[in-house]
Amino acid sequence: MSNLRRSWSPKGIRAVLPQQQAYSNGYLFSAVSPITGEDFHLLLPAMTSDIMKIFLLELKKQHPDKEVVLVWDNAPCHRRKDLHNIKGLTLINLPSYSPELNPIERYFEEIRRITANMIFKSLDKCEELIIEAVNGWSDPERLKRLLGYGWILEQWGEVI
Repeated sequence: MSNLRRSWSPKGIRAVLPQQQAYSNGYLFSAVSPITGEDFHLLLPAMTSDIMKIFLLELKKQHPDKEVVLVWDNAPCHRRKDLHNIKGLTLINLPSYSPELNPIERYFEEIRRITANMIFKSLDKCEELIIEAVNGWSDPERLKRLLGYGWILEQWGEVI
């Protein structure tokens, strides 16, 4: 489905943007540390609790000897109780309707910007562009600048 954004056009000429109503779904699951800039991503076919569990188990495999703390929103696929029973993984729910508290929303905004005002012939072509965008944000220092909100860094400093 089209991801329309504002665009520029010459004065007096209305901008004509491509639009597509048919759609296929794929979902980018991401975890990014605003403290270290480490990131982990999977493109998966659905946004369900079963798929979320796959993502969480894969995330935990990346850090087998560490306690992983994941702060996330209150999406329906985050609510199932067994997701909170993965050993070595602590899940913290944010209050409902508070995207400003969730740094990953800022990251997704940057990723969505890449697909704005474009039409894709297939989901594969869209996913290729998203993978390219994710890889473009793989620099930990760049991610820390994007997501390291002052209040997060301040709270982290008090924990250490």
